[in-house]
Amino acid sequence: MRFSAILSLGLLASLPGIAQDSNQHSIRSNLQYRLTKGDLPYLSFGVERPKNVEVIKGAEELLQSCLNDRETWAKDPLIFRLAHTHPTTIQSFREKNSPSMHAIFRRVPGEPLKLWLHFDGHGSQDSESRLAHLGEFAYHKMTFQNNDQDRMFENLQRSFSSSTPPIVDSAAPLTNNERLTLFTDKTLTRVPPYAASAFSSAAVLLFSSSPVWGRGADRFTNHFVASFTQRLVTYGTQSGAAALLHEDLRYKPSHSRNVWRRSQHALMSTFILETPHGNDIAIANIAAIVSSSIVIDVFHPGREDVAHPGALQLAGWGVSSIAAGNLWNEFKPDLRHLIRDKILRR
Repeated sequence: MRFSAILSLGLLASLPGIAQDSNQHSIRSNLQYRLTKGDLPYLSFGVERPKNVEVIKGAEELLQSCLNDRETWAKDPLIFRLAHTHPTTIQSFREKNSPSMHAIFRRVPGEPLKLWLHFDGHGSQDSESRLAHLGEFAYHKMTFQNNDQDRMFENLQRSFSSSTPPIVDSAAPLTNNERLTLFTDKTLTRVPPYAASAFSSAAVLLFSSSPVWGRGADRFTNHFVASFTQRLVTYGTQSGAAALLHEDLRYKPSHSRNVWRRSQHALMSTFILETPHGNDIAIANIAAIVSSSIVIDVFHPGREDVAHPGALQLAGWGVSSIAAGNLWNEFKPDLRHLIRDKILRR
């Protein structure tokens, strides 16, 4: 029964090790491309770091542009500067475009104005994009990875061209009815949810000697009810949080033909949400896993028994449930092809 908790911790620990394909474009090259639009002062770049590029000439001119052109630039309040070093002594501005050039200025007495630049995928932080920025920020902190500069370049090209469609998700936004259908498919109206709960309950009968579930038929029934209830709470919370955050959690299959890469993609989709602007943390999934583990831990049968599963193990079950669903969605076409065309036609 500890396997699910170990799986969840393993997935979280492996997030920093997700390999990104080597980028053909860099922050510097994308900034140089951005300057070709001709609407910004001349800038000369210095050292390029993993997260930004230092500007060695043109900082004063760009600061005046940011201060005077409020149609193009939005100034960050203090709360949005707290993620940076010296938040009280810097000024930061973001373009009101997507991708958005993010300019961070710091004036040190006796030294020239310092300026660092990078790109954000979601534009300036307004009421609509603030949660998207939070997901992007969480992704960087949890995975130690930076923005995909190749994707940033493609989106910059798109923003330059009036004839190119704006950055939108290829899938149509989910309606409330579609979100309700997704929830019921994962919980009530399809066979896999019942089969998964029955399978885990049978596994408890065979492999666990813990008395927490009771004895005899009650042992199977108690576990089945707890497992199914956790599924309801997990996916109910997931659906509500996804609707609130405007997250689209429909699974996006990998385009790889490598089984390992496809499996890794499916497992990492438990925590990572792919968007047209870049990768974010799937906040709705994390909220669902945490909240359901707390709720089920409170109402769990056998709570008076010291051997009852705790919130951590229940969270592991939540992780494994979502990860298993992603694996099923990734390999379901292959399994159907194998069964229909290879086995049944023999």
